[in-house]
Amino acid sequence: MLTRNRNRSFSKALQQGTAMTLISMMAFSGTAMAQDAIVSSSQAGAPVAAAADEDIQEVVVVGARAAQQSSNDRKKRAKTAMDSIVADDVGAFPDKNLNEAISRVAGVALQRDEFGEGSGIDIRGNTAEQTRVELDGMGVSNASFALSGTQNARGADMVALPSDLIKSVDVIKGSTADMTEGSLGGGVKIQTRTGLDFKKPYLSLRVGARRNSLGEQWKPDYNLVASRKFLNDRLGVVLSLTGSNYQNNSSSQGTSANNTGYLGRLDFDGSAEKTFEFNPSTVGGTGVGATLSPDTLLANSSFTPRQIVERSASAQTKAACSTAFPLLTTGTAAVKNQRVYELQTCLNQWNDLEPNLVRSYDNTQLDERFSADIRFDYKISDNFTVFAKYNKSTREVDRQYRWRSLQGGQETPINPGNIYTTAGNPNGVWNIAAGSPYQQRVVSPTAAGKYFLYDGVGIYNNNPAIGNVVGIDPSSVKVDENHFVTEYVLTDASSNITQSWEPFDTTNTFAQFGGNYNSGPLKIDFMVGKSEADYKRFNISTNRSFNYGAARFFVQPSGLWSHEILGNYDETNPANYVQLNSQAAITTAVAPTYEVPAGVPVTTVAQRPLVSNSFALNFDAWIGESTETTAKIDVTYNLEDKLPFFSAIKIGLSQRNPQGKAWSRPGGRTISNAVGTYLNTNGTVNPNYIPAVVLPSTLMRGSFRACQPTATSIESCNYGYVPATNMFNALTGVTTYTPAEMQALIAATISQPDSNFFNGYEGAENMENWQGIDVEKLVSLVPSAQNYNFDCMKSCVASDGKVYDQFFQGYDEKITAAYYMAEFEQPLPLGMELIGNFGLRAVETEATGQGAFTLQSVRTTAAFDPLNPTAAAGIVTTSYTQQVEFTRTTRDYLPTYNVGVWVVPDQVVVRYYKGKTISRPGVNFMLPAGTCTVDERRELDVIGFDGDNSCSVRVGNPELKPYTAWDQNLSVEWYPNRDTMLSLATHKLDVLIGNVVGTSATGKLFAGSDYVDPVTGQALADLEFTYPTYENAPGIERTGWEFTSKTAFTFLPWYFRYTGADFNYSKLESKGATNIINPNTGEVMPPQRESDYFANLSLWYDDGKTNARITYQARGEYFICIESCGSNGRNNYPSEIGFDARPAPYQPGNAVWQDETKYVDAKITHKFRPNVEFYVEGRNLTKQGTTTSNGADRTFADGTPTVHNLNYGGRTFSFGVTYRMQ
Repeated sequence: MLTRNRNRSFSKALQQGTAMTLISMMAFSGTAMAQDAIVSSSQAGAPVAAAADEDIQEVVVVGARAAQQSSNDRKKRAKTAMDSIVADDVGAFPDKNLNEAISRVAGVALQRDEFGEGSGIDIRGNTAEQTRVELDGMGVSNASFALSGTQNARGADMVALPSDLIKSVDVIKGSTADMTEGSLGGGVKIQTRTGLDFKKPYLSLRVGARRNSLGEQWKPDYNLVASRKFLNDRLGVVLSLTGSNYQNNSSSQGTSANNTGYLGRLDFDGSAEKTFEFNPSTVGGTGVGATLSPDTLLANSSFTPRQIVERSASAQTKAACSTAFPLLTTGTAAVKNQRVYELQTCLNQWNDLEPNLVRSYDNTQLDERFSADIRFDYKISDNFTVFAKYNKSTREVDRQYRWRSLQGGQETPINPGNIYTTAGNPNGVWNIAAGSPYQQRVVSPTAAGKYFLYDGVGIYNNNPAIGNVVGIDPSSVKVDENHFVTEYVLTDASSNITQSWEPFDTTNTFAQFGGNYNSGPLKIDFMVGKSEADYKRFNISTNRSFNYGAARFFVQPSGLWSHEILGNYDETNPANYVQLNSQAAITTAVAPTYEVPAGVPVTTVAQRPLVSNSFALNFDAWIGESTETTAKIDVTYNLEDKLPFFSAIKIGLSQRNPQGKAWSRPGGRTISNAVGTYLNTNGTVNPNYIPAVVLPSTLMRGSFRACQPTATSIESCNYGYVPATNMFNALTGVTTYTPAEMQALIAATISQPDSNFFNGYEGAENMENWQGIDVEKLVSLVPSAQNYNFDCMKSCVASDGKVYDQFFQGYDEKITAAYYMAEFEQPLPLGMELIGNFGLRAVETEATGQGAFTLQSVRTTAAFDPLNPTAAAGIVTTSYTQQVEFTRTTRDYLPTYNVGVWVVPDQVVVRYYKGKTISRPGVNFMLPAGTCTVDERRELDVIGFDGDNSCSVRVGNPELKPYTAWDQNLSVEWYPNRDTMLSLATHKLDVLIGNVVGTSATGKLFAGSDYVDPVTGQALADLEFTYPTYENAPGIERTGWEFTSKTAFTFLPWYFRYTGADFNYSKLESKGATNIINPNTGEVMPPQRESDYFANLSLWYDDGKTNARITYQARGEYFICIESCGSNGRNNYPSEIGFDARPAPYQPGNAVWQDETKYVDAKITHKFRPNVEFYVEGRNLTKQGTTTSNGADRTFADGTPTVHNLNYGGRTFSFGVTYRMQ
């Protein structure tokens, strides 16, 4: 349901209710303590006698209650701040996805994918990259999407990690010196069952099925766990096989592409009132992340960014804007164009807000997962045990991304296409008329009634042009009091259906050998192991479109947009996609080149054949490989009865070697540049010309179309497949069909919807699905896709017929750590006891990064014209790409302190923790990759090319420092009995070295290197470059508190004594120097993607035969970004940090929020026999969707939310049977 409670009523209610909850729990636990005097603890499944009045009742400690007792005990005995989750039984972990299970812990926030499945976790505001996850002492590798670009390569991927053998999960919120570094404010330790955990032969088999309410297809899942001991119980073996096949679906609608939000492009209502007014106090650009100083004159301008904003804010009428920024008719093209941008900036204040791009999405994911795990534990002696473990997990996913827009494939265009001419472009919809003093844009004679003229100013032929031509009927537009467009008619609408086929495979392997020696005071643990993750993914996308006439679009109360077709619309008719149109004339001949020996002649419209829309067939691919090798030893010596105060000393040494490589698009490069010119001055071919050697790109952009000659056409249709003439794009090309063949192709590759779009979601009842495209079949039929595979990802045949390696991004880290840790215990007066530990961990990291660096050299030719410096004939650009690497060594020293006081023995403890923590930045931020240009036009002082040489792609910074913080935790824990736990904790993370942010730097980028200009041979070491890069942001301070309670209501009568409840609530607040300023209001925004609260409530029932649980999980809203989040050229503004700061025109964006979510899940398990149980489960029972919007401060006049995107993953139901033989 699309509702948004901006006053955080739930949050307030929880805060107000915390005291009552605490009192209730205390009352419950008080009764339970009295009962504890007559109820003894037992193992799971064992009966416990209890006296109540004169009757004796049997209390059975099983499943949920036993697991809760175990998790309470682990927290109680922990050496630092920690929460635990323990499985009810083998193969019965509370959530099938570990991310979702861990999110039930206080302080953990769950990240969900578009299908509603938990895809990652944040612990106390720290991201997955800042959270180390270990499985049986080894790091969990990443085989997710991001690995293919080496982003988030440090973050663990727990989606495919099987949970059936999980014994316990510890969420560490402090640290001790013996813990592996890498977590800034919280880590995760996962422990699986061993072969010696089972007292007798054990067999468990679970079979089940799962169904999504959108896809409505049942898919199977299963698990087998078997264990047995051999050799007089000295050898234990446990085997687990887990498999699943899920169909996940999601329905969504977006009103914005690339986080652009609602656009202010045109003044529809002509109101004298501004839609917004610039706020000069928010202009910035001198701090971290700034890319442009607000007080430096812009290129080709008389103003600084600050002056442009101030002048625009002062202008109270459009006429005042024209006075502040008078248009120019003389000067260079760059100067005249810049003045147009400045006037547009001022006029933007009156533009009304329209949806950027309304489109619907219907996505399907067929997800097949399999995992096999085997472990051997051998007791060599009573004191010495060794083990060996191997696990292999695979995940094969077939994704179909479908989207449809009834307003075309992009935002409604302004002045679309090229200028109208009778002979050259009769299909043009706008023309230019003479004006005084400026030329005027007008509607062409063939577009009257379909296109309309609006106010505004633009550019044509490097001169100002007054007016904008748009296919929106002005009489149909409705604008509310907040200047939001609520309805309009698009008069020349087109339907665009796009579909992507995106299969990917991941394989994780995990091998480990270790042992434990425990004799008297000495304990030794050792382990060696290696984990590997391999990943392959490609995306093939295509589209179909046709013009259908007019349609009315209008906003609904939910914030979604609906439509009414006013023309003839039939997306099922293949003929509609093969509409033939004339082509524009070619008015300028193109000389022959090596790639196009015949050149391109001048042709008229009549001499060219008719063609349909050209439909894209695109290919992108990624390959990722990562490993982590680990070896460590820990030695503990018990000092009890040997030294006063100290109870144990522990030392250890470890070595880790994480490595990774990734190959991705675009790939390709110029192996050697061309020598000489293809043509002599007399137009003949130069026999001495040596062509460039080019390795083709793996970013393939093919297409297919229909073509039909006319009676007057002389240009060939070139039927069939024609490879691209550009050698860089040689792996694909264009396939041309006759109209009849094209219709047959479209008819053969239609696919029907496989889901019930938005099934039952409130606010989206009138949304319909649409037919899709069978992309896999299309690829097999269209020759343009003949190379759409992985064959060229790592190496490929270049234009000279030889095989060359493609460049990659990679990292290789060698991490050595040593530590000592001392534990202490000391009795105190009044029966109290002091416990704790302190230690120091020293870490040395040698990091090597590899990437591809491209250097471009732009040189002028004899035809260079300083007044037209960008003309193609006047410059020659030469590129050279090479693989580069860096190596850097760092040392860190991490002290930790943990102290606790048992105020009431075994019941009430006060703990304090303080430790220094580090988390290394994402590998992608450090890789020495980028594209830089040495431009001769700068040396010639050409106007518009002053300043330093530049880099167009952000350059990695190998000098980035690890995120570094002092972490503190203070908690009070009360354990009135084994079933009950109450905890209140406060924590503080004082980040000394902050997150990675984008910035701009000027300096000698290549100092100390031997790089040279590939054309001139000039050394680059002494040249100044201005380049985008990364740096560490200043630190922040994050504080928060957490309340956790768990209890079993054993004191209640009847069946209520088998019930229990778990509740936790967390609050977060951060402040620091990197906060983003809202450019409209001046408000300091909260940290990005950090919710202010998280809450979990779980009510359960377990009588040993029937187990039922219902859970509630809520997460507060969080700030995402300021439109357009740096993703495109919209919403540009000279800001301090956090969003774009390109030159004018300016139009500040608004804040984008992820709205509050509340999920309810339930599960019931019933034992029909002692060894047979049936379960049924429902997830997202309340039909929660996820929405992003502009929040309460930016809505329609009637309060309708300005939704950026709504995503609904449906509800999920599953059932199954478990058989256990033990």
